[in-house]
Amino acid sequence: MRMFKDIHPRWQQQAKRSSQPLIILSPYITQDVALSLVKGKTGARIYTLFDTNVFATGGSDLEDIVELMQKHEVYQLDGLHAKLVTDKDTFVTVGSQNLTRGGKHNLELSVHLNDEPARRQAMDIVEPWLDDAERITPEMVADMKVDIERLKGLYKEFQKQCAEHQKDFVDKFRRRARRERFEAHAKNRAAIASKLKKVLRASITKTAQVKRIDQSSVLKTEDKANLLVWERLNGKVEARLDKGDRYLCFLESNDFGWARVAGQQISLIGRGITFEPGVFNAFPKLSLRVSSAAKSLIGHPNGTNLVVSLWWGKSHVCTVPGSFQLDDITLFEAKRPKPARPKIKGRPEPIQPAPTKLTREVITWIAENSRSFELLVRRSVTESFNYTAGHKLTGERAARFFGKPGSRVKIRLAKVRNNPVLHVSPLPS
Repeated sequence: MRMFKDIHPRWQQQAKRSSQPLIILSPYITQDVALSLVKGKTGARIYTLFDTNVFATGGSDLEDIVELMQKHEVYQLDGLHAKLVTDKDTFVTVGSQNLTRGGKHNLELSVHLNDEPARRQAMDIVEPWLDDAERITPEMVADMKVDIERLKGLYKEFQKQCAEHQKDFVDKFRRRARRERFEAHAKNRAAIASKLKKVLRASITKTAQVKRIDQSSVLKTEDKANLLVWERLNGKVEARLDKGDRYLCFLESNDFGWARVAGQQISLIGRGITFEPGVFNAFPKLSLRVSSAAKSLIGHPNGTNLVVSLWWGKSHVCTVPGSFQLDDITLFEAKRPKPARPKIKGRPEPIQPAPTKLTREVITWIAENSRSFELLVRRSVTESFNYTAGHKLTGERAARFFGKPGSRVKIRLAKVRNNPVLHVSPLPS
């Protein structure tokens, strides 16, 4: 037995191979799909619904039924919901997909039964249904055509009103979602701001200005203040930073990244970190990526300001959105990777999902050990680090993160669980 999200190509393959007339059960039928299976053949038996509602709503088309009746037997089978294609000899497919154009694009699941006991079991269930079927005649078609166009018009008006109601429903849903998202982010920002206020209460402050250098920009300290040494007026050194390393850096908006500190300037702000295999002890072969970039937060739960993703080589294992609040983090439910997109010529190779078994194991472990995983992520994003060779200049330029050239800011340093964290807020220019 094999499963398919789109069974149509398998139908065509098996129909072409088979020398026996096909038996087709589908509540709804459109000509192009059905004819593609019986092309060049005769004597197929097709079972479908034949009632006013089906044709008035466009589920099936009477002209398609007439076309199929030229070389095949088409039957009315009331109450039909199953979808089955078989030649009774070599194959049976059963599933959710109708023989319609829409059936090729919906979320469908069908199975191909290729062993004789399974085929026999399926037909033992289906064959008694066929005893109640009635062959469709030209007279039945003529009777059905009466007034069907008027009913189609009524249905179109009904669809129009449904579409208007659906639009109103979706608009309200989106407005409510935007409000809830705003409130969740505001709550998260308030929590971070409250914690920052406490740790910044007696912090050392330095001033700086965004300056353009050639085609780039940096945040340059005023009065040649050194960002690597944070010393109080009494001479006590509060912190020493390593030149070129990355440090967690918050804006007043509570947007954050990892700033590259070099003497009197900050040149680049990374919006993500990649940790090579070995950092996640439970699955040492997986690499871990974290991101605070706005585009990576799209589609995640309200309050998400950090996204963690796990990778097995170049294969995506899962994504874990989270709400990072400076000294703590709350992770939401892990998400499976999306199915790989078809490869398109001239575009990058699509990302492949990791094996389902591995994804299931990792998601289960995270669910059962959520606190351990949260501690790993919190430690990973708050500790200073440096990007690996070849990636040391990763990140946004200062003007993109801190403001346009000429913008003045104050830089303060705080200790969060003994890790230096920078906070940058605007000053009047």
